[in-house]
Amino acid sequence: MSNDNFVKGQCRHCAGHLEFPTDAIGETIPCPHCGQPTELAAPVSNNKNNEIRRIAIGVTALILLITIGLTAVILLKKKPTAAVSGNQTAPAAQTNLSDASGLPNGWQRTNNFAISTIKLEKTSGSSLVYASGTVRNLGSQRRFGVKISVQLFDAENQPAGQSQDYQPLMEANAEWHFKALVLGAKVVSGRVNSISEDK
Repeated sequence: MSNDNFVKGQCRHCAGHLEFPTDAIGETIPCPHCGQPTELAAPVSNNKNNEIRRIAIGVTALILLITIGLTAVILLKKKPTAAVSGNQTAPAAQTNLSDASGLPNGWQRTNNFAISTIKLEKTSGSSLVYASGTVRNLGSQRRFGVKISVQLFDAENQPAGQSQDYQPLMEANAEWHFKALVLGAKVVSGRVNSISEDK
């Protein structure tokens, strides 16, 4: 299924970001962010607003990079690196969650993200099913426009469509609990197809 078949909208109650297939427009679902019923509607595209948003994100990212660079220069000037003599052992590198041993069982690592196994969750009082899981930003900086794509499978492990969710901003070392809407009664499992971010 092509990514062109998905549109972005928002919850009418909490303005949480929703991404869903175009053939689901008009359906009412409980918002995965606030739980309130909201109608799936594609937003009216405004190229000028999108361009302004892209410029603002670019300027923010540039300011952040400059700030980090200046901070690094100041810290390096204040604290010179001590030489390690032959009798001393250099301190071990800090272990972080990007190491395979630091991740819980079943998690995978890609693009400096860690992703949990995918679970199918049925919404109580509804027939709606979501592919859900957790994404960790393993990096030390913010990630913008993070999109996860989940490949869905039927009971015979044959592809049965795709589902997606989107997070506009992930802070450094933060977690995001995604919920991607599943359309199709035959779906029994899902695996991460890809995870990416806006550039």
